[in-house]
Amino acid sequence: MNDEVETVPTPAKPPRDNANGVTRPVGGSKTGQVWDIADDISASAKRPALREEVMKAATDAGINKGTIATQYARWTQYHNVSAADRRAVREMNRPPKPVKPPKVAATAEATA
Repeated sequence: MNDEVETVPTPAKPPRDNANGVTRPVGGSKTGQVWDIADDISASAKRPALREEVMKAATDAGINKGTIATQYARWTQYHNVSAADRRAVREMNRPPKPVKPPKVAATAEATA
């Protein structure tokens, strides 16, 4: 009998996508779902997804708010989307404030 144990080489894991010091999560996981939602929103809106949009969509998908917040922050770092960029997008999407007509000074005849 041969006492040597035959070892079967394990297949190498495929390299994970990494950018700006952040590794993209595995697709299909809860964390990966948050990234997919943010990517989908960004693609359809043709701009970076806003936190509020991702929070709503991911919460509706049953993902924990803490997970969403953490993964959104990591998603923005991965894509190099700064806070200033997100503020600019938010301002662009904010409806314009209504213009108030100027106040007319009351005249002595109008008050008599």
